[in-house]
Amino acid sequence: MREFKSNIIKEKRKLRNMSQAQLGDIVGSQAMVSRIENGQILPNAQTIFILCNKLEITVEEYFYSIFGPDQNTTTFRNNLDKLYMQGSIDELRKIFSHYKHHKSLDIETKHRMLMVQSTIYHLFFQSADEIDQNILFSYFDKIINWRLYDI
Repeated sequence: MREFKSNIIKEKRKLRNMSQAQLGDIVGSQAMVSRIENGQILPNAQTIFILCNKLEITVEEYFYSIFGPDQNTTTFRNNLDKLYMQGSIDELRKIFSHYKHHKSLDIETKHRMLMVQSTIYHLFFQSADEIDQNILFSYFDKIINWRLYDI
């Protein structure tokens, strides 16, 4: 599991004088909150959204606390843009396959995999099938800058 740079969930929960059990009543269980705070699991998009709302933080703040400055994602997006402009479908598929078969599908890996998948769909001016559309819309709808990606 990826090491957290900081644990914004725990910090904000304590600032609001909430116990893990109280927050667990909202997102599932005290054990789930404990595992999230200890880096044993990464919450799904819906849980992130609920946590951020309850703890009064933005989704951007949450991702920043885990991944640090957005430069890595920006650099990755710029590389995807370059491959898109070059029409490098084989390279895009190779990158997608790398992320799809990654050992653990943590948030950063999932985010990048979906970015590549969206780029591939856009390159061919294809619409994603209904299952992929639901996955992509659901995920990127939770990200503040989701409009940067074309589905």
